[in-house]
Amino acid sequence: MSDLSRQTDWNSVRRMMNAAIDFCEQVEALGYGERDRDAATDVNGQTVSAQDVLTSAWTYPETMRYAIIRQRHDAADDLAYVPETARVLQAMAAACAELCGARPGTSEAVRVPELLQWFETHAPQTLKTALASRRGE
Repeated sequence: MSDLSRQTDWNSVRRMMNAAIDFCEQVEALGYGERDRDAATDVNGQTVSAQDVLTSAWTYPETMRYAIIRQRHDAADDLAYVPETARVLQAMAAACAELCGARPGTSEAVRVPELLQWFETHAPQTLKTALASRRGE
């Protein structure tokens, strides 16, 4: 199968990451804390706690990951290796997770703006130049 037939659905990836980020931002804006875990409401006749919602917010994507793996397997589209782009997403998500609840100024102290500039300008241009050179462009 050619690489062109394996184009990532970046719109879905972007929407999924944005949905998680937006939800986490709302959790923080609501002032949720450990003491609020047992806060509950009725959803279709069932009592649902704040902790139920938050637990679902990390287990639902986890479950979705396994569904994607199964779907890819069923379609004979298993991964022979973890693509570099997947590794980038995993590493960036892990770094972002460490910023959750961090004190103001942490991003600047560890030079996140430099990381962003590297991703936005240096890395793509360097990769583009390297590939063009290899391809004789």
